[in-house]
Amino acid sequence: MKSDDLKKVETTYQKVMEVKKAVPYIQKQEKQSIRFRVVTSEDVLTAIQPVMLEKGLILEPHILNKEVTRQVIGTNTGGKFDKAIFSYLIVLDMEYVWKNVENPEDKISVKFVATAADENASYALGQALTYAEKTFILKYFNIPTDDSDPDIFQQQLLKKIPIDDIQVEGLHILVEKLKPYANQPVEAIAKQAKLTAKMSDIEKPFEKFSAYDFGVVANVMNGWLITYEKNAAKAEKAKKKA
Repeated sequence: MKSDDLKKVETTYQKVMEVKKAVPYIQKQEKQSIRFRVVTSEDVLTAIQPVMLEKGLILEPHILNKEVTRQVIGTNTGGKFDKAIFSYLIVLDMEYVWKNVENPEDKISVKFVATAADENASYALGQALTYAEKTFILKYFNIPTDDSDPDIFQQQLLKKIPIDDIQVEGLHILVEKLKPYANQPVEAIAKQAKLTAKMSDIEKPFEKFSAYDFGVVANVMNGWLITYEKNAAKAEKAKKKA
Protein backbone atom coordinates (compact mmCIF):
# COMPACT_ATOMS: atom_id res chain seq x y z
CA MET A 1 0.00 0.00 0.00
CA LYS A 2 1.32 3.42 -0.96
CA SER A 3 2.05 6.00 1.72
CA ASP A 4 -0.57 8.36 0.22
CA ASP A 5 -3.21 5.65 0.54
CA LEU A 6 -2.23 4.87 4.14
CA LYS A 7 -3.03 8.44 5.15
CA LYS A 8 -6.62 7.94 4.02
CA VAL A 9 -7.13 4.60 5.76
CA GLU A 10 -8.42 4.49 9.31
CA THR A 11 -6.24 2.54 11.70
CA THR A 12 -7.54 -0.63 13.33
CA TYR A 13 -7.84 1.20 16.65
CA GLN A 14 -9.93 3.91 14.99
CA LYS A 15 -12.23 1.31 13.45
CA VAL A 16 -12.56 -0.55 16.75
CA MET A 17 -13.52 2.74 18.38
CA GLU A 18 -16.26 3.20 15.77
CA VAL A 19 -17.69 -0.19 16.73
CA LYS A 20 -17.66 0.85 20.39
CA LYS A 21 -19.45 4.10 19.55
CA ALA A 22 -22.08 2.29 17.50
CA VAL A 23 -22.89 -0.33 20.16
CA PRO A 24 -23.10 1.43 23.54
CA TYR A 25 -25.59 -1.08 24.93
CA ILE A 26 -27.22 -4.43 24.10
CA GLN A 27 -30.77 -5.00 25.28
CA LYS A 28 -31.55 -8.42 26.67
CA GLN A 29 -34.27 -10.29 24.82
CA GLU A 30 -37.14 -12.48 26.00
CA LYS A 31 -36.51 -16.12 25.09
CA GLN A 32 -39.26 -18.69 24.67
CA SER A 33 -39.83 -20.93 27.74
CA ILE A 34 -37.39 -18.85 29.83
CA ARG A 35 -38.75 -16.16 32.12
CA PHE A 36 -35.43 -14.28 32.17
CA ARG A 37 -34.16 -11.89 29.51
CA VAL A 38 -30.77 -12.83 28.12
CA VAL A 39 -28.03 -11.67 25.77
CA THR A 40 -27.01 -14.49 23.44
CA SER A 41 -23.99 -14.86 21.18
CA GLU A 42 -26.30 -14.16 18.24
CA ASP A 43 -27.43 -10.88 19.82
CA VAL A 44 -23.83 -9.74 20.27
CA LEU A 45 -22.70 -10.64 16.75
CA THR A 46 -25.81 -9.10 15.19
CA ALA A 47 -25.10 -5.85 17.03
CA ILE A 48 -21.48 -5.43 15.91
CA GLN A 49 -21.40 -7.04 12.45
CA PRO A 50 -22.97 -4.15 10.47
CA VAL A 51 -20.31 -1.72 11.74
CA MET A 52 -17.52 -4.27 11.20
CA LEU A 53 -18.62 -4.78 7.59
CA GLU A 54 -18.94 -1.05 7.00
CA LYS A 55 -15.48 -0.36 8.42
CA GLY A 56 -13.74 -3.39 6.92
CA LEU A 57 -12.88 -4.97 10.24
CA ILE A 58 -12.38 -8.70 10.83
CA LEU A 59 -12.14 -10.59 14.12
CA GLU A 60 -10.06 -13.76 13.85
CA PRO A 61 -10.12 -16.34 16.68
CA HIS A 62 -6.97 -18.42 17.10
CA ILE A 63 -6.55 -21.42 19.42
CA LEU A 64 -3.00 -21.25 20.78
CA ASN A 65 -3.25 -24.23 23.11
CA LYS A 66 -5.88 -26.80 24.04
CA GLU A 67 -6.14 -28.92 27.17
CA VAL A 68 -8.78 -31.65 27.46
CA THR A 69 -9.31 -33.41 30.78
CA ARG A 70 -11.59 -36.43 31.01
CA GLN A 71 -13.10 -37.26 34.39
CA VAL A 72 -15.40 -40.11 35.40
CA ILE A 73 -18.57 -38.56 36.81
CA GLY A 74 -20.73 -41.66 37.14
CA THR A 75 -21.67 -45.11 35.87
CA ASN A 76 -24.48 -46.10 33.51
CA THR A 77 -25.88 -49.40 34.79
CA GLY A 78 -28.85 -49.58 32.44
CA GLY A 79 -27.28 -51.94 29.88
CA LYS A 80 -25.79 -55.42 29.91
CA PHE A 81 -22.49 -54.03 31.14
CA ASP A 82 -21.74 -51.07 33.38
CA LYS A 83 -20.44 -48.12 31.38
CA ALA A 84 -18.47 -45.20 32.78
CA ILE A 85 -19.87 -41.72 32.16
CA PHE A 86 -17.27 -39.06 31.46
CA SER A 87 -17.20 -35.28 31.61
CA TYR A 88 -14.79 -33.42 29.34
CA LEU A 89 -13.29 -30.19 30.64
CA ILE A 90 -11.80 -28.10 27.84
CA VAL A 91 -9.51 -25.14 28.46
CA LEU A 92 -8.37 -23.10 25.46
CA ASP A 93 -5.69 -20.44 25.34
CA MET A 94 -7.12 -18.06 22.76
CA GLU A 95 -5.89 -15.08 20.79
CA TYR A 96 -8.42 -12.77 19.15
CA VAL A 97 -7.00 -10.65 16.34
CA TRP A 98 -8.70 -7.54 14.96
CA LYS A 99 -7.59 -7.07 11.34
CA ASN A 100 -7.93 -4.05 9.11
CA VAL A 101 -9.10 -5.20 5.66
CA GLU A 102 -7.61 -2.10 4.03
CA ASN A 103 -4.27 -2.64 5.73
CA PRO A 104 -3.90 -6.28 6.93
CA GLU A 105 -0.58 -5.54 8.62
CA ASP A 106 -2.36 -3.20 11.02
CA LYS A 107 -3.87 -5.51 13.62
CA ILE A 108 -4.65 -5.78 17.34
CA SER A 109 -4.02 -9.05 19.19
CA VAL A 110 -5.66 -9.86 22.52
CA LYS A 111 -5.08 -13.02 24.60
CA PHE A 112 -8.11 -14.69 26.18
CA VAL A 113 -9.13 -17.97 27.82
CA ALA A 114 -12.09 -20.18 26.91
CA THR A 115 -13.41 -23.05 29.02
CA ALA A 116 -16.42 -25.37 29.17
CA ALA A 117 -17.36 -28.82 30.42
CA ASP A 118 -19.79 -31.34 28.95
CA GLU A 119 -20.32 -35.08 28.67
CA ASN A 120 -19.79 -34.68 24.92
CA ALA A 121 -16.29 -33.45 24.03
CA SER A 122 -17.48 -31.81 20.79
CA TYR A 123 -20.22 -29.92 22.61
CA ALA A 124 -17.72 -28.76 25.25
CA LEU A 125 -15.43 -27.35 22.54
CA GLY A 126 -18.29 -25.54 20.80
CA GLN A 127 -19.60 -24.15 24.08
CA ALA A 128 -16.15 -22.89 25.05
CA LEU A 129 -15.64 -21.10 21.72
CA THR A 130 -19.15 -19.61 21.60
CA TYR A 131 -19.23 -18.37 25.18
CA ALA A 132 -15.68 -16.99 24.97
CA GLU A 133 -16.45 -15.06 21.78
CA LYS A 134 -19.54 -13.46 23.32
CA THR A 135 -17.78 -12.65 26.59
CA PHE A 136 -14.68 -11.30 24.84
CA ILE A 137 -16.72 -8.87 22.72
CA LEU A 138 -18.84 -7.69 25.66
CA LYS A 139 -15.80 -7.11 27.87
CA TYR A 140 -13.50 -5.72 25.15
CA PHE A 141 -16.01 -3.02 24.22
CA ASN A 142 -17.28 -2.61 27.81
CA ILE A 143 -20.82 -3.15 26.55
CA PRO A 144 -23.32 -3.03 29.43
CA THR A 145 -26.34 -5.32 29.63
CA ASP A 146 -29.21 -5.42 32.13
CA ASP A 147 -27.22 -7.58 34.55
CA SER A 148 -23.50 -7.92 35.24
CA ASP A 149 -23.75 -11.62 34.36
CA PRO A 150 -25.26 -12.20 30.89
CA ASP A 151 -26.14 -15.79 31.84
CA ILE A 152 -27.60 -15.28 35.31
CA PHE A 153 -30.83 -16.89 34.09
CA GLN A 154 -29.04 -20.21 33.67
CA GLN A 155 -27.83 -20.13 37.26
CA GLN A 156 -31.36 -19.50 38.52
CA LEU A 157 -32.75 -22.39 36.50
CA LEU A 158 -30.05 -24.81 37.66
CA LYS A 159 -30.67 -23.87 41.29
CA LYS A 160 -34.22 -25.23 40.94
CA ILE A 161 -33.14 -28.58 39.46
CA PRO A 162 -32.21 -31.28 42.02
CA ILE A 163 -28.97 -33.20 41.62
CA ASP A 164 -29.32 -36.70 40.13
CA ASP A 165 -27.74 -39.96 41.31
CA ILE A 166 -25.07 -39.97 38.61
CA GLN A 167 -23.92 -36.47 39.59
CA VAL A 168 -23.81 -37.45 43.28
CA GLU A 169 -21.65 -40.43 42.39
CA GLY A 170 -19.42 -38.18 40.29
CA LEU A 171 -18.76 -35.86 43.24
CA HIS A 172 -17.86 -38.80 45.49
CA ILE A 173 -15.47 -40.11 42.82
CA LEU A 174 -13.77 -36.71 42.61
CA VAL A 175 -13.34 -36.57 46.39
CA GLU A 176 -11.78 -40.04 46.42
CA LYS A 177 -9.39 -39.06 43.63
CA LEU A 178 -8.33 -35.97 45.59
CA LYS A 179 -7.81 -37.83 48.87
CA PRO A 180 -4.27 -39.17 48.20
CA TYR A 181 -3.10 -35.76 46.95
CA ALA A 182 -4.71 -33.62 49.66
CA ASN A 183 -3.81 -36.04 52.47
CA GLN A 184 -7.09 -35.18 54.20
CA PRO A 185 -10.26 -37.13 55.02
CA VAL A 186 -12.98 -37.02 52.39
CA GLU A 187 -15.25 -34.97 54.67
CA ALA A 188 -12.64 -32.20 54.94
CA ILE A 189 -12.07 -32.17 51.17
CA ALA A 190 -15.81 -31.92 50.51
CA LYS A 191 -16.24 -29.05 52.99
CA GLN A 192 -13.28 -27.16 51.56
CA ALA A 193 -14.69 -27.56 48.04
CA LYS A 194 -18.06 -26.15 49.17
CA LEU A 195 -16.31 -23.28 50.93
CA THR A 196 -14.20 -22.48 47.86
CA ALA A 197 -17.35 -22.60 45.71
CA LYS A 198 -18.84 -19.99 48.10
CA MET A 199 -21.75 -22.15 49.17
CA SER A 200 -23.65 -20.70 52.12
CA ASP A 201 -24.21 -24.13 53.71
CA ILE A 202 -20.99 -26.16 53.70
CA GLU A 203 -22.71 -28.87 55.77
CA LYS A 204 -25.15 -29.65 52.95
CA PRO A 205 -24.58 -33.25 51.75
CA PHE A 206 -24.05 -33.94 48.05
CA GLU A 207 -27.41 -35.74 47.95
CA LYS A 208 -29.19 -32.45 48.79
CA PHE A 209 -27.38 -30.42 46.12
CA SER A 210 -29.05 -28.62 43.24
CA ALA A 211 -27.71 -28.97 39.70
CA TYR A 212 -26.09 -25.55 40.20
CA ASP A 213 -24.37 -26.69 43.41
CA PHE A 214 -23.07 -29.72 41.55
CA GLY A 215 -21.61 -27.58 38.77
CA VAL A 216 -19.72 -25.11 40.96
CA VAL A 217 -18.36 -27.73 43.39
CA ALA A 218 -17.41 -30.15 40.58
CA ASN A 219 -15.54 -27.34 38.81
CA VAL A 220 -13.61 -26.54 42.00
CA MET A 221 -12.58 -30.15 42.57
CA ASN A 222 -11.78 -30.72 38.89
CA GLY A 223 -9.49 -27.69 39.02
CA TRP A 224 -7.72 -29.04 42.10
CA LEU A 225 -7.31 -32.47 40.55
CA ILE A 226 -5.85 -31.06 37.33
CA THR A 227 -3.32 -29.02 39.33
CA TYR A 228 -2.35 -31.97 41.53
CA GLU A 229 -1.92 -34.27 38.53
CA LYS A 230 0.15 -31.70 36.63
CA ASN A 231 2.43 -31.14 39.62
CA ALA A 232 2.79 -34.89 40.13
CA ALA A 233 3.71 -35.38 36.47
CA LYS A 234 6.31 -32.59 36.68
CA ALA A 235 7.79 -34.08 39.84
CA GLU A 236 7.99 -37.51 38.24
CA LYS A 237 9.65 -36.05 35.15
CA ALA A 238 12.18 -34.17 37.26
CA LYS A 239 12.86 -37.34 39.26
CA LYS A 240 13.66 -39.29 36.10
CA LYS A 241 16.06 -36.60 34.92
CA ALA A 242 17.90 -36.53 38.26
